[in-house]
Amino acid sequence: SCGTTMVYPWDFYYGRIEARIRIGSGSGVVTAMLLLGPAPSDEIDFEWVGKDTTHVQTMYYVQSHRVDNLPEVFGAAQNNGDLSTTFQDYAIELNKDSVKWYLNGILLRTLNKGAQEFPSDASRARMGIWDGTQTSGWAGTVDWSQGPFTAEMQWFNFTPYC
Repeated sequence: SCGTTMVYPWDFYYGRIEARIRIGSGSGVVTAMLLLGPAPSDEIDFEWVGKDTTHVQTMYYVQSHRVDNLPEVFGAAQNNGDLSTTFQDYAIELNKDSVKWYLNGILLRTLNKGAQEFPSDASRARMGIWDGTQTSGWAGTVDWSQGPFTAEMQWFNFTPYC
């Protein structure tokens, strides 16, 4: 859980966060853009595992419980391949009855309220890079001799829905 995280300083209930991101690469390196609520946390996220720079993962949690047993994984080959060498636009849209994840304006996934547990209190935007070594192999193990490990964000936009 070691790494840098930028936190948007205000809570919101519904809206859209967007960012242009170049992910970090390397085993154990995890880049994340997410919405997180107060403990016990609801969470909605994009995560990129640095040992696989051609895919993006979407996940969500309700009261700190991961609802999807496995992340939804989307290939990026049609979107310029290696996500650690190019900037891509990502968005998460949280509505009263749905969550939508976008890559370069293309809808990747929709979660509708009522289908299963729904993250209704993910209220603060975050973006960061962290050490995923302790994730039971999911992210791999960081080899610190290969660092530094960086991710970049060219811009961030937040649009609240009233």
